[in-house]
Amino acid sequence: MTMQSNNPINNENNQKYDLLQQQIDELQSRLSHQEDLLHSLNDVIAKQDIAIVSLRTKLQQSQEKLADVAYSLESNSTEKPPHY
Repeated sequence: MTMQSNNPINNENNQKYDLLQQQIDELQSRLSHQEDLLHSLNDVIAKQDIAIVSLRTKLQQSQEKLADVAYSLESNSTEKPPHY
């Protein structure tokens, strides 16, 4: 007997189940996209960190060279030329 398939309660339950399944599928899809985005952002941040470390090193080297040049200029300006 197929009376169960025409039962309004079963139809309503099936509709609710289908709706819940659609919602679960949508949430899983969103989660997957969020995870992909998170991994992409993590990669960008890691690359930026490497770039920042490199830039800091270059800045430190430039500051040291500038200090050396400034020291040389100060030392030379206080010395009298040899013909004096």
